[in-house]
Amino acid sequence: MMTEKLLDALNDQIQAELHSAYIYLAMSAHFEAEALPGSAGWMRQQAREEVAHAMRLFEFVNDRGGRVVLKTIDQPEKDFGPPLKVFETALEHEKHISGRIHDL
Repeated sequence: MMTEKLLDALNDQIQAELHSAYIYLAMSAHFEAEALPGSAGWMRQQAREEVAHAMRLFEFVNDRGGRVVLKTIDQPEKDFGPPLKVFETALEHEKHISGRIHDL
């Protein structure tokens, strides 16, 4: 069993990972609209990775007798600007999400 504080933090991280997937899917859609299929595909791969992270946490909580509580995921932006700005935004977001993991 885990503490309520840890369980809350893990459920928050599941939400953050799924929100990251949404952001990367939105970036993929942005690149598709800009006729940049390679970049769109790369962002879809990043989204799949974030879903995989969320599922690992989901299973971790369940395997230890905790209760996963799925939280609301905010709608991401739809326009991200030129390609360089999109990748800079993705990098900053990745640093943020990795920092959350380190904090756990």
